[in-house]
Amino acid sequence: MKRKLIQYKLKFLAKLILWRYKPLVIGVTGSVGKTSAKEAIFTVLNKKYKVARNVFNLNTEIGLPLTIIQGKDAKRNVLLWIYNFLHALRLFIFKSKNYPEVLILEMSEDAPGVIKYLVDLAQPTIGIITFIGSPPVHLEHFKNTSHFIEEISYLPQRLLLKDTLILNADNESVAGLREKTMAKTIFYGFDAKADVKVSNYKLIFSGKDLSKTGMSFRLEHKGSFVPVRVKNVFGKPQAYALAAGAAVGLSLGMNLVEIAEAMKDYQIPEGRTKFMPGINNTWILDDAYNASPDSVLASLDLIESAPVKRRIVALGAMKELGNLSEQAHQLIGLAIAEKNIDVFIGVGEEMIKARESALKKNPKIQTFWFKNSEQARETIKEILQKGDLILIKGSRAMQMEKITQEIKLENN
Repeated sequence: MKRKLIQYKLKFLAKLILWRYKPLVIGVTGSVGKTSAKEAIFTVLNKKYKVARNVFNLNTEIGLPLTIIQGKDAKRNVLLWIYNFLHALRLFIFKSKNYPEVLILEMSEDAPGVIKYLVDLAQPTIGIITFIGSPPVHLEHFKNTSHFIEEISYLPQRLLLKDTLILNADNESVAGLREKTMAKTIFYGFDAKADVKVSNYKLIFSGKDLSKTGMSFRLEHKGSFVPVRVKNVFGKPQAYALAAGAAVGLSLGMNLVEIAEAMKDYQIPEGRTKFMPGINNTWILDDAYNASPDSVLASLDLIESAPVKRRIVALGAMKELGNLSEQAHQLIGLAIAEKNIDVFIGVGEEMIKARESALKKNPKIQTFWFKNSEQARETIKEILQKGDLILIKGSRAMQMEKITQEIKLENN
């Protein structure tokens, strides 16, 4: 079936379902942190409401309406598409008691016009913007960073006076979008002026077993606060996600105690900042799902604080950065050289520049370069020594998860 025809039919059916059930729609976008924020919001609200959210990468013109009609990711399967359309019609004709009260919809910003399409389709009444990187992912599809921010700003512009906009207070590009809306605005983050503030943030390491790493922080709002402690969840990006979830919960009348209790169930999405045991008594920080300059820097901070013998970084190229790609890779190379990193393994053509800048800054750092992850994984197996920690990260196109699969401990 042709994509445009499928897209048109899905849009029509999704509009029918939204009109029929009138769920509260929450839209989540940004260049980094969308999925984690969506999952944190789901975790918080799931204690009180019937909630659904899009899964995997169903956040585009096809995937988002599929979520609304509770369809299946059919790809090229004609029979599954027929099922999806019949299911949507049945859902419209025979009202289901199980349809969610709240829909949490992650919205892709990977091309001009996509945010406008998705916002106009779903018409969210709560909007969350997580982070806009410098440079942002997907920049190559836009004229410049300003054009990218203009795309993101369509969400706050479409919110009404009675709606709510939730913004990252610590990201200047996001915080500035307050001027683009008439909706009530809630800021979250570590900044002292944030409405929902994270303070006293600490990583919690459980001896040498990194798989039990967690974090604690204090969540503050309007003079009240609660302590939050989560297991197997760590890193400031995840603290931001939970703060975004708290902001949504508060906007819907939940209190801090309810929110903190719900957060105990939060789990990091697959492929993002998870410690796992590797071969030869090593540890892996698996963050292979995707990469941008800002997310790489956050992961470097994490491994620098871990109590391990050696720190190794296996970093795949950061794609879709447009004409700022070379500069971004050079800056990452410099950051690696300045951190407490023992070995740097670059994967992909763009990583040549990162390797060069790392060696220029710190000639003592041991470096390797490979064209792709297939070539890298055998050498990495040979490099790893007892007590090492290796960070594995890169853009989706680099398939860095192949390295994780090669070196993780069996049955883990």
